[in-house]
Amino acid sequence: MRQGGLATDAEERALSSAEYEEYRVLGAWLCDQLHRLGPTFIKIGQTLSTRADLVPLPAMLELAKLQEGVAPFPHELAREIINRELGAYPEDLYTEFNPQPIAAASLAQAYRAVLKDGRDVVVKVQRPGLPQILARDVQVLGAVADEVMEYPSLCRHTDWPGVCEEFARTTFEEIDYIREGRSADVFRRNFRNFERIYIPRIVWRLTGRRVLTIEFVDGFRITDVETLDSLGISREEVTKIGATFYLRQLLEDGFFHADPHPGNMRVMPDGRIGIFDFGMVGRLDAELKQHLVNALIHVTQRDYRALVDDFVGMGFLNNDVDREALCADLAPIVDTRFAEGMTKVRFRQMLFDFSDVCYRYPFRLPTEFTYVMRALLTLEGVALTINPKFNFIDAAMPFAHKLLLKNNRVIRQALIKEVFTDGRFNRNAALRLFKTAASITGSLLNS
Repeated sequence: MRQGGLATDAEERALSSAEYEEYRVLGAWLCDQLHRLGPTFIKIGQTLSTRADLVPLPAMLELAKLQEGVAPFPHELAREIINRELGAYPEDLYTEFNPQPIAAASLAQAYRAVLKDGRDVVVKVQRPGLPQILARDVQVLGAVADEVMEYPSLCRHTDWPGVCEEFARTTFEEIDYIREGRSADVFRRNFRNFERIYIPRIVWRLTGRRVLTIEFVDGFRITDVETLDSLGISREEVTKIGATFYLRQLLEDGFFHADPHPGNMRVMPDGRIGIFDFGMVGRLDAELKQHLVNALIHVTQRDYRALVDDFVGMGFLNNDVDREALCADLAPIVDTRFAEGMTKVRFRQMLFDFSDVCYRYPFRLPTEFTYVMRALLTLEGVALTINPKFNFIDAAMPFAHKLLLKNNRVIRQALIKEVFTDGRFNRNAALRLFKTAASITGSLLNS
């Protein structure tokens, strides 16, 4: 791997070494093989495309291509699945049912339909025999993982049987559509007073473990900027609404939509944003949320020692990690990015820069943070497509400050560090802190 090399935008830069090209070619080959092996392995590739602690950056970029381009399965098979799951064929359950799928993914495909009460809906149908395919493939993967553990040079501090077990657990959760429907109900309750976001209702009488019926969200894809402009809808406002929606999930609720790609978000005719597909959700407890906020604050402060402590607290690293060496590797990455100006910092670029460090040190990302990274990467990509001026740090800092105000211990540390510089009272720092607290308190009262 490159030693201390800094990446610019990894998708635009020229290849820096033969090793980079070697990993890219390997990633392309793996992408093709996983696609040929079917749903389980496509899902594995999608998961690995967000795991900087397991996969080198060039291979990650190739595996990301598995997020789209999955072929649909025959409609007759979908009819039989609906019949077995709901007790009748689609033509008997719905007034209209379009046999042409509107979308196909690794685990399911979706159809347009009309209920007998006239409502437009989307019917999500699981791929045939998927639980059996997953169970068989997971057994094979478990055996391979056990064998790999016999070769320490291949493990890189990674518990591969544990990774396999966690993959199986989360994937089986994702293909349970009753569970997905309940998650959608939770989001609708959490955001019932959030007027600019619409969570469609689940049609429970036409939903089972392998078939889900949900209200159709009229509108257009959130990244269709030409339509946004033609309708006079503010791009900045759209990104603000979307970012606020997701950051509240991550930093306040702790229950978040883990797959915010453009296909799951539509701008409705009245300007609201419709969100759907809640099969992949994540959870963060209060302690993990606080560590995440601390890491964000410490990155902006360039406090690398504290940032390493955050990594340890989040379970990314063991306590015996070489802090001095890691700080030395982190410093040039963060310093270079922030030298371009705070408003130009991009989460994706920072994560790609960190990928070499993650790969060289014994980083292990807990599953919930794998979901966080995936969600934030996708969210930022969508936001930048709509509004190139979008800045993740600017969007996240108000939420971070709110959480800081709720945590007296962190406030006390900030007071000691910022107000009492070198043991002396720093009047300007105190004024800044009090002004920040006042503005945040005002926003809380007005929210």
